[in-house]
Amino acid sequence: MPEIILRDESLRGVDYKLPYLQAIEEGAAGSTSYFRVPETFWSSGLCTDLSGAGLAMYLIAMSRAGWGNDPSFWLSPTLFRKEYGLGESTRKKGLKELVDRGVLTHELRSIDRNGESGHRRFVRSVYTIVSDYRAAGATEPLPPSPKEQPTLEELLTFFHAHSKES
Repeated sequence: MPEIILRDESLRGVDYKLPYLQAIEEGAAGSTSYFRVPETFWSSGLCTDLSGAGLAMYLIAMSRAGWGNDPSFWLSPTLFRKEYGLGESTRKKGLKELVDRGVLTHELRSIDRNGESGHRRFVRSVYTIVSDYRAAGATEPLPPSPKEQPTLEELLTFFHAHSKES
C-alpha cells in the first residue's frame, strides 16, 4: 500500500508543519506572514456578517497585530493604499464596521515621533484587536495538536463503503 507523507516545501526532507505553528516554535511569531484566524471568527458568525471591507480590514488587522505581544496597531492613511492597494473608503468603512461589531476598540493617542518630551506631538487613531478575535501568539500556549489523520487504508474503506450507497 503506498504511503503519503507530507514534507516541508523547502525540500529539506523534514515533516510538514502548519506555518503559524512553525513560527511559534521558532520564536518568530511576529515576523511571519502566516497567522491563524481564531475559532471565534467562525463560531461567532463574524465570517458571514462582515462586508468585503470589514473582512479585508480584519485580515489586515490580524496581519499587523493579531497575535504576539501587542494587539494594537495604527494605519497611516497615506501609506495604506500603497501597502494594501485598497481605497480610503474601504479602510474607513471596514474599521468602523469592526469597531461597531466589537472586534476592535479605537482610541486617539498623542504620540511623539522621537519618544521624548518637547517634540511636536501627533494624534493617531490606534486600534486594538479584542482578545476573542486574536489568534494564539508567541507568548500564549500552543493550540492542541490536530487529531491523528486517517490512514490510506481507512480512507479507501470509507470511500468504498460510501460509493456502494450512492
